[in-house]
Amino acid sequence: MNAEVSVIIPLYNTEKYIAETIQSVINQSFTNWELIIIDDGSTDSSPSKVKSFLNDTRIKYHRQSNSGVSAARNNGIKLSEAKYIAFLDADDTWKKTNLEEKLNVLRKNTLDFVFSDMELINERSESINAPLQGTDKDMLKHSLLWDRDVIPTSCSNLVLKRECTVDGLKFDSNFSTAADQDFCFYLISKYNGKRIPQPLCNYRILVNSMSRNIAVMEKDHIAVYKKAEDNNLFPSYFFKKKCFSNLYSILAGSWWKNGNNKIRGSKFIFLSILNYPPNVFKFIKKLFSAKN
Repeated sequence: MNAEVSVIIPLYNTEKYIAETIQSVINQSFTNWELIIIDDGSTDSSPSKVKSFLNDTRIKYHRQSNSGVSAARNNGIKLSEAKYIAFLDADDTWKKTNLEEKLNVLRKNTLDFVFSDMELINERSESINAPLQGTDKDMLKHSLLWDRDVIPTSCSNLVLKRECTVDGLKFDSNFSTAADQDFCFYLISKYNGKRIPQPLCNYRILVNSMSRNIAVMEKDHIAVYKKAEDNNLFPSYFFKKKCFSNLYSILAGSWWKNGNNKIRGSKFIFLSILNYPPNVFKFIKKLFSAKN
């Protein structure tokens, strides 16, 4: 029987978690899937961890020279054969009914993609904090404003129709930490999606994760927003300035708090206020909150 959904996992040096991630796919209540693992040139024991699962004929392993997570996901899309495509990062996991519930929603509605809320877990797979709640209201607006979660941790969450990728939707290989943000901008702008208001996936918070590299984060996210500008995703000049202001505000906080670089953080505070002056009150509020 042909698989109904292709699950794509990009893999790079994730020996500690990849077995748990694969097992969460095997444990799905929905069983008609194929799992495509694209190894992006791992140098640790990840390949041997994967090979222990290859007695399951639904699991396929492909290795490529190190080309980045976007290239790995795109190669997985090319190799996929199913009607639906799902993404899962190599250190995240799924709840048992993730595929079943998302596919049920996709089949019953005139939709192109579906997603759910997201549970946060630590390195020991323990739940931390409250779940991330997405929204399917004004999705492009909130995504561009970056003022709330829309599709939480999208690349372990999304299930979409194959037609979306046939129409040309893919991951931009120029980006790493912001590749999923760029992908979602264009997915949301062209296709119809729906949120399932319960956490069906687990997103692992890692201290040394790729998103902690603030310099790469800065470069990637600014480029993603400039690409969105070039592709006319912003409906007005005023809205665009507010979106860039919010982006710079997030970068300011990342440099100030996580990067311990107040000079660079101050630069982005200035850029944020320059693009949207009312944001000055947001920074004043944060300043007083920090003092108290």
